Amino acid sequence: MTLSQARKRYPLVPDEIIRWALENISDPTDQQKGLFRLEQAKQIQVKYAS
Repeated sequence: MTLSQARKRYPLVPDEIIRWALENISDPTDQQKGLFRLEQAKQIQVKYAS
């Protein structure tokens, strides 16, 4: 996955975290799982912060 693809797929995850994950996690499946979980956590945070 490229940086631009990850930004589109996980818009709530900060860019520096996406960049770090893409550079440091070699397994694409693990990248997607981690970024997906972060995206879910941000959605919950936004939902309940209102």
